[in-house]
Amino acid sequence: MMRALLCLWIALLLPSAAAAQDPQVRLELAAEETEIGQPLILRLTVLVPSFMPDPPSLPSFEIPDLMVRLNDRATTPTSQQVDGETWSGITRSYSLYPMIPGPFVLPPQEVAITYAADGATPETTTVMTEEIRFEAILPEGAEGLDPPLIASDLTATQQITLPEGDLTVGDAITRQIVVKIEGTPPLFIPPLMGTEGTETLRPYPKEPVLEESENRGILSGTRTETVTYVALAEGTATLPPLSLSWYNLSSKAVETIELDGTTVEVAAGPPAPFRPDPGQIAGWLLALIAMGSAAFFGWRRFGPGLRARARARRAARQLSEAHLYKTLEQAVGARDLTLSLQALRLYETHHPEARRPADLDAALHAVTEIRFGRATLDQGAISARWAALHKALPGLRPHRVHKAEQTLPALNPF
Repeated sequence: MMRALLCLWIALLLPSAAAAQDPQVRLELAAEETEIGQPLILRLTVLVPSFMPDPPSLPSFEIPDLMVRLNDRATTPTSQQVDGETWSGITRSYSLYPMIPGPFVLPPQEVAITYAADGATPETTTVMTEEIRFEAILPEGAEGLDPPLIASDLTATQQITLPEGDLTVGDAITRQIVVKIEGTPPLFIPPLMGTEGTETLRPYPKEPVLEESENRGILSGTRTETVTYVALAEGTATLPPLSLSWYNLSSKAVETIELDGTTVEVAAGPPAPFRPDPGQIAGWLLALIAMGSAAFFGWRRFGPGLRARARARRAARQLSEAHLYKTLEQAVGARDLTLSLQALRLYETHHPEARRPADLDAALHAVTEIRFGRATLDQGAISARWAALHKALPGLRPHRVHKAEQTLPALNPF
């Protein structure tokens, strides 16, 4: 009887002993709630009874609206007592940054562990972590912030760069804003400058530059925002003042930083120079030689009147639709953005009946992005954009097409 009870007792202990030798995964959350943008530390510990020949496969714990960061010494070796024995393992510390208020749930995750099961032979097993729950809250007084921005310190500086001399059509203004934040990752800083343009200025924003720094597990950094404004028409243009409200963890109050705006005057700019082709130059020279003799003898008598009439004709010709359009074509053909913008503005100013078609406006925007846009383009893409602009130019003068259509004779007059 005693022998049977002893065998039963040993049989009951065997599964417990085997289970006690299985790898263990432990999770420890520093708190059950945290403020938006502030780190909440989650520690994951993996323990084995022997040693791990390969590092375990650890989860990332990334879910929507939660930023997860690992500092430089996030993973460290460890040892702990398990049932009176010393087990070895590793501990990884995750910094969790909630981006919105409300409850967060980290579902169970797999941890693949390779360890020496019998002291020599490697064995791989998978252990599931437990579910983790916590709450992200807003500090009292920060409920009205949209988006919520919480930090221990926040500063902002700006630089507005204008061209030397007068600002004319085709010139550019650059506005750069650097926001420095402490105690919160710079990813939480919202954009300050909009992307909506006006008839006078069109914005071309660059991708914001985020730089993170870490001090004892606390993330800080800067966000640099740069927008280039290209002058498209003469007139008054305003870069508006900007403001950013945030909650100061040190003073426990909402504070606002403000940046001044500026107003500039855009001039029309000089007309784009006319570049005649060699054939035209030769024709002009021959005509001048033929007319030279007659002009010399009649100069004293008819010179003043001729000069006045010539100036008037030249001025009228330079402002004619055909001449201004040809000047625009030449500027686009030369791939000169400044001259192209000035020539287009001059054409539209002296011929208000012209209506800029949508494809021309889109092509002009694409060409301007070559210099001021975010992406870096190869020569093939640059050539394609200039070619598209040149192809869209005839749509600016639809009345020329209508006139040609009206003068065409009927194909069948009977």
